[in-house]
Amino acid sequence: MDTDPLGVYLNDHLAGSAAALEMMEEVAAQARGEPLGQKLAALRAQVGQEQERLRELLARIDTSENRLKQAAAWVTERVGRGKLALSARVDPALATLQGLEALVLGLQGKLGLYRTLAELEPNDPRLSGIAYAALAARTLEQQAMVEHERLAASRVAFRPRRSDESAPSG
Repeated sequence: MDTDPLGVYLNDHLAGSAAALEMMEEVAAQARGEPLGQKLAALRAQVGQEQERLRELLARIDTSENRLKQAAAWVTERVGRGKLALSARVDPALATLQGLEALVLGLQGKLGLYRTLAELEPNDPRLSGIAYAALAARTLEQQAMVEHERLAASRVAFRPRRSDESAPSG
């Protein structure tokens, strides 16, 4: 078991990023052929690159990847996927909205990670050489894009319906 608090923290974020990648894939699949699907594919590529950076940091601090946390993230993501599937039976737009909300929350966590690492860097040479401020700025851009899409999805999910129109059911 890893006893370095920084290693535990980085592993938590690595596991979270794995779950986020799966969530992006799920929401992008629902939006296949739409601009949202393309935006999430680009975001997924960026988060995948950042995930590799986390693995590099784990190696720098001489901590291995925690497979148990990866497995827990996988299970959590599968539960989330099931929740989205149930929501999609009510209305696919609701599932998209909920998936995007989960991503916004994850991006907020990622922003916290980069701000924390920037704060620690001057006193921990293992963390040097990474542009945390630039990563935080990119995360803010990612978050703004997902939030924009989340709000658009909310307008679709909660649009007024005529009395003869009902939400799709499964």
